[in-house]
Amino acid sequence: MSKKPSFANLGARLASKPAGAPSEATSAVETMEAAHRAEAATVAGRSARQPDGRKGILVRARPEAWKALKLIALDGERTLQDVMTEAINDVLAKNGKPPVA
Repeated sequence: MSKKPSFANLGARLASKPAGAPSEATSAVETMEAAHRAEAATVAGRSARQPDGRKGILVRARPEAWKALKLIALDGERTLQDVMTEAINDVLAKNGKPPVA
């Protein structure tokens, strides 16, 4: 079984075709460039802030901690987001900063 061609050198491979080659090469390059621009826009959109300026924080927790936090949220009829916001505000207050989360 042969190895699939790499996209890394696609531009060079298409450019090396004879001048009389069909316009498929041009449309393939244009299609690939358009896909690259669309992907770049999507990636840039993912890292954008929320409309109200909030940003996300990723925290890795052990399953036991996750379960305990979920139970706290359920017991208080709140979301895990609310529990974590309270935790952030508690850390800020503990360190002499005003609660802003």
